[in-house]
Amino acid sequence: MGIIEKVVVSDETMRQLEQAARLHGLTVEQEAARRIETVAQRPTREELLERSRALRASMPPQTTDSLTLLREDRDR
Repeated sequence: MGIIEKVVVSDETMRQLEQAARLHGLTVEQEAARRIETVAQRPTREELLERSRALRASMPPQTTDSLTLLREDRDR
């Protein structure tokens, strides 16, 4: 496990960390570590794009004409 001894943040960021730490019952250091770990676990842009492509490939092609849908909506 790594240790970050000094990190300089703005007063606003520090205030937000302190507020979130109180809300979660953590120290400011624990809250900062929790946020860093959350960001580190997010999927990369490439992973998100691949998931999107897989979802799109799994869906049937669109066969309805969008102009027809617009006209139906307008006529309601």
